[in-house]
Amino acid sequence: MDVQADEAGLTADPSATAVVERTRAEGQGQLFPEALGYPTYADTDKIPAVGGGGRGGDRTGPARWLRVTVALVALAVVAAGAALGLVKAGVIGNGSGNGSSRTSGAPPAHHQTVPNSKAPLVSLLTTGAGGANYSIAVPAYQVTVVTSTGRSWVSMGSVGQKPIFEGILAPGASQREILLGTSQVDVGAGGTKIVVASGQRSVTLTPPAAPFSYQFTPKR
Repeated sequence: MDVQADEAGLTADPSATAVVERTRAEGQGQLFPEALGYPTYADTDKIPAVGGGGRGGDRTGPARWLRVTVALVALAVVAAGAALGLVKAGVIGNGSGNGSSRTSGAPPAHHQTVPNSKAPLVSLLTTGAGGANYSIAVPAYQVTVVTSTGRSWVSMGSVGQKPIFEGILAPGASQREILLGTSQVDVGAGGTKIVVASGQRSVTLTPPAAPFSYQFTPKR
């Protein structure tokens, strides 16, 4: 009787309800603490492809920016080529000079100064019975001796040097030489003419007597 009374005292009272609150510490030592409210992926071996923000990564971003960059570079190259073409064509100034936007055109040509063709090529300095002395406007000139109906002895050359030509010309013949500096031309027979030329200018001299000597001295 006493034993039964003791067992009856130890039996749990079905009318009593005990609620025990589970604390966070009860999750310690567990591999997958589902009870703590944390997500678990114990049922799969794949890591979910979710970015840090919870959305899938935008793979088209870098490719789109690369295409935009290439297009901008191409436009810059085309613009630079067009500007260079305009500069070469003279439409746009190259930034040099006095800053004027007016096109410069063709570079100035260098013209050689030519003596006035109306000025006399030779001028008489002195004359005598057997010869004449002339001044000539150029240091180098051409002298041609022309015979007519008779033969003529001719000597041509620089003063103080051996003649360039010395001999007898047949009737209707001519002898031409290029002379430099002070020169002397001697002719022997009448009817002979002396033609002195330089560029577009020329002068013809007729000896008043035979023989006759001409001396030409360049102007200084």
